[in-house]
Amino acid sequence: MEVWKGRNLMTVILLITIGLTAEVFSEQIDHLRKGENDPIKSAAQAYFDAVAPADRVNFIKYYLDKALEDRIPNHVSKTPPDFTFGHYQIPVEPPKSFASDFLDHFKASFGLTDRDVCDYVTSDTICFPPPRGCIDLGDVGNICCPF
Repeated sequence: MEVWKGRNLMTVILLITIGLTAEVFSEQIDHLRKGENDPIKSAAQAYFDAVAPADRVNFIKYYLDKALEDRIPNHVSKTPPDFTFGHYQIPVEPPKSFASDFLDHFKASFGLTDRDVCDYVTSDTICFPPPRGCIDLGDVGNICCPF
């Protein structure tokens, strides 16, 4: 009798596991059918994705500069006061600490200091001695935004 209870319990656990797995896959398939490539997307990534591709370089410069302005007391923003960037999807509100989180992620991704990022924002390119080479602002859009 104990053997049957054990088998019944294992069968129930197996069926629950299969049911939950099917539900998760069903939700992911629904996202894909709706045209959403990545059903599990951070709020930061959704915000970045809403920016028109042609404006992403300006978007990156703006938020790096904004974060530096908040972080470094004597930093003078290089962003013009009338600066804007366009959205090509429904505008999304930025996550609360987007600028700071993006700066931290950007620095970690490229091994940069705050000073390096200041130079980067003003010149569009930072060059390091070999083997690192140069980082072009137009090529960094693929690093955003897993946070």
